[in-house]
Amino acid sequence: MNDKPVICLGCAFWDTIFKIDHIPGHGAKILPEKAVQAASGMATAAAATIARLGGNIEIWARIGDDPAGDSFLQDLSMEAIRTDRIRRIPGARTAYSTILVDRFGERLVVPYTDPSLDPDPRWLPLDQVAEAAAVLVDMRWLEGAEALLTEARRHGVPTILDADVAPPDELRQMIRLADHVLFSEPALLSLAERRTPGEALLEVTQKLEANVVGVTLGAAGALIWEHGGSEGTLSEFPTIPIHAVDTLNAGDVWHGTYAYGLVNGWDLAHRVRMANVAAAMKCEHFGGRLGAPRLPELVERARTFYQGSTRAHSAEVDPAHR
Repeated sequence: MNDKPVICLGCAFWDTIFKIDHIPGHGAKILPEKAVQAASGMATAAAATIARLGGNIEIWARIGDDPAGDSFLQDLSMEAIRTDRIRRIPGARTAYSTILVDRFGERLVVPYTDPSLDPDPRWLPLDQVAEAAAVLVDMRWLEGAEALLTEARRHGVPTILDADVAPPDELRQMIRLADHVLFSEPALLSLAERRTPGEALLEVTQKLEANVVGVTLGAAGALIWEHGGSEGTLSEFPTIPIHAVDTLNAGDVWHGTYAYGLVNGWDLAHRVRMANVAAAMKCEHFGGRLGAPRLPELVERARTFYQGSTRAHSAEVDPAHR
């Protein structure tokens, strides 16, 4: 196992998540079946996933010096995550979200980020980047993400971008800086004239030097383009069938599993299939990123699903294949 840390940089949210029967289309009062609060955000959920899989992980982020910030740090103390790189900004409020999850697992997310969360990245300990196994950033703190990706590339440290929905100009700016550009479907389609994910992916890759460009497609799995030859290779990776209870943070669990596999030497097909399984397993549990699996659970679920398939599939669910 790779002992060097993975650095995850991006948004840090305190989430309140309600499980309800349905999301109303008009004003109403609805009593939830369940409710949980948890530290979250895309980079945070990816980091928590890496920690649960057994990786060495630290978060670089900003929170306020408020009770929500206290709760955020207390919640992450229950995961094996280094949090001393999180900056607490005096007078600012920690970003927070209220989320409704319906009986089909779909969600309505209402996030708020305090404008006084100072975006200046000059406090980041960039002198530590050379010792990292990889860096993963999201699109919610561009100044920090750009600084970290640039420094990581300077040292030859692998760079991963969670390319979720953002203004197209900001997406175009950031996707140039990463070795592994992994889109959500809406973010990818916002950059392309072609409207199917496969066509859009091929269109976008023509303008990038990234080693891998992919798009997650929820229940349809993922499409992944890998650099190689004159045009590269586009592959489709279906996911496992499940009954979805909560899709919140599924993409973040996917990205965290992908990053864990990358730094532990899993080949591309292996890490994408395992990321698909991890994200699907998360969707079977209510509570956002709290449904992320641990490595033995992930290995067993993948082994069960791929049992009887090819030798290549058998290798990718072998816990020794790392």
